[in-house]
Amino acid sequence: MNYLRDGEIRLRAVEPTDAECVWEFETDSTHWYSNGMMAPYSKKNIQDYAENYDADPIRAGQLRMIVDYKDEIAGIIDLYDISPQNRTAFIGVYIKSSFRKQGLGSRCLNLIENYASQLLNLRIVAAKISEDNNSSKGLFLKSGYIKEAEFNNWLLRGKDKKSLLIFTKKLI
Repeated sequence: MNYLRDGEIRLRAVEPTDAECVWEFETDSTHWYSNGMMAPYSKKNIQDYAENYDADPIRAGQLRMIVDYKDEIAGIIDLYDISPQNRTAFIGVYIKSSFRKQGLGSRCLNLIENYASQLLNLRIVAAKISEDNNSSKGLFLKSGYIKEAEFNNWLLRGKDKKSLLIFTKKLI
């Protein structure tokens, strides 16, 4: 079984040549509220990450993958805060707007979940989602995640307060 490939989709490591595209994703400030960023990464930050990539996600505590779809970069998917002791991780996925509504998010989640359970031996993955991010809530619910927790007024943008939702999925 190829854990990181599904017909037209391939999850792969970030390469230095991906810096421009990843930089565009990361500097889209409309998503900072939901992913916890407060300032943009530089292209050099991203290139340094790619050049110093640690191929052991357990040691690194994270794994960022490029989503290739029909030989185009369609998005990124992350496992982060990987805990070997608890065998858990958080998961995040970003699909470029031009590739949304095609089922890519669900397929990417399925690939990374199989990889996480079969090769990393993780037992649970979780997603942090702002209460107003309906597309992410729908994606994770459709992919078998359940809402485990709600932190009321946890997220703050100016005077606007939103709840942070935690969705989990048992892998093994």
